[in-house]
Amino acid sequence: MPFLIKNGIIGDNEKSFKADILINGEKISALGEDISCSGADVVDAGGCYVVPGGIDPHTHVMLGNALAKVSDGFRAATEAAVWGGTTTIVEHPGFESPGAPLHMAIDKTLLEGHDNSFADYGIHAVFQHWDSYIEGEMKRAVSHGISTGKIYLTYDGKLEDSAVFAAIESLGSGGALPFFHAENDTIVKALRTEFEQTGKTAPTFWPDSRPDFAEAEAIYRIAAIAKAVRETGNALGDTYIVHLSTREGLKNIIGARRSGLTMYAETCPQYLLLTKERYTASGLDAVMAPPLREQSDCDALWKALGNGDIDTVGTDHCSFSRADKQRLGGENVFKSPGGVPGIETRLPLLFSEGYLKGKISLEQFVGVTAANVARILGVKDKGKIAEGMDADITIIDPGIEKTISAATLHQKVDYTPYEGVRARGWPAYVWLRGQPAIANGKLVAHEPRGKFLKRFL
Repeated sequence: MPFLIKNGIIGDNEKSFKADILINGEKISALGEDISCSGADVVDAGGCYVVPGGIDPHTHVMLGNALAKVSDGFRAATEAAVWGGTTTIVEHPGFESPGAPLHMAIDKTLLEGHDNSFADYGIHAVFQHWDSYIEGEMKRAVSHGISTGKIYLTYDGKLEDSAVFAAIESLGSGGALPFFHAENDTIVKALRTEFEQTGKTAPTFWPDSRPDFAEAEAIYRIAAIAKAVRETGNALGDTYIVHLSTREGLKNIIGARRSGLTMYAETCPQYLLLTKERYTASGLDAVMAPPLREQSDCDALWKALGNGDIDTVGTDHCSFSRADKQRLGGENVFKSPGGVPGIETRLPLLFSEGYLKGKISLEQFVGVTAANVARILGVKDKGKIAEGMDADITIIDPGIEKTISAATLHQKVDYTPYEGVRARGWPAYVWLRGQPAIANGKLVAHEPRGKFLKRFL
């Protein structure tokens, strides 16, 4: 059945406008004024904002280890995503055993997502080491639509600088984009050792153990290595920084761009809205890496969103439960699993705290939640409302105001870092490739129909 959306304000990353939308099959078949279609199911979007279905560039919906596993998994996490207006995710698999081939984590993710996702999904490769075999595997992965790969500069699976150079060069020449978790491993490990030896293991010490200069230094080093790659002439040295949390890191990204490099920047709602005081107020709930920062960092990141210095907003959704955080980290914060849930609240929080409060325009809201993500990550036919594009559409009703609570969210986890926050503007309707997922504020997609997306840059 065709769907006709009338009278809505169409959100676009270039220029927003008022128009009607006709959905026929999986695509947007018409966009314009006073469209009519006999037999169509008509949705009146008067007073509402009609935006592309959100694309979350950074999720961990199936992360786990021997001690703990995230609370949700593909099915539950992606159902929560569509409740929040997100119709596509790109998943970061977790680490496998040391020396494991690249395809192991990719294959597990494909198997988990198949017929089990309410949203369409892409996959990032994750590098735990770099050699000629991994390089060959990545070339094959790119040919199968996995065109981004995650590099950690800390944790046991981190890459050393020589491997980072080789990876940036190979990925850039082979049609792929490297993503970076940017924290200086030496700083992080040295401070953890010192803090544990001196008994500083309460949650209040967590932000000081991963300071802003650990992020800033890592970003500066990535830029220096990328510049050296570019000087070889074998690749452009393009890079993408995930979950940017500090103004000092932001300064180094801007500096890299001024030197001629392409360095994309992603932040997350937690780094825009929450500060390190949460480690006193809510303790282990806020344990994540990088940690929450100062209000001045939040302000700098909001300003960067407003002037275009930050390209995307992901969630880094990672739903380890409060119970597991307390069980493992109750006596030592450094043993707590890290990460926070946020897959359902990304669009409402950015709309309410960003657009409605004048910090970002509607065009910027659409850019950082969908259009820019689609362009940078190679998500074809999504991120824009236009004829011929996938009918991934979210209608945000600014008249819907809710107090966020773990008790009423659909995320399968026992807490939310935004407990008690009032947010205005929630999805009333959501379509995935022309089929309704949310209608009149209710879930109508009772079975998953999301599919794996091949992405080519």
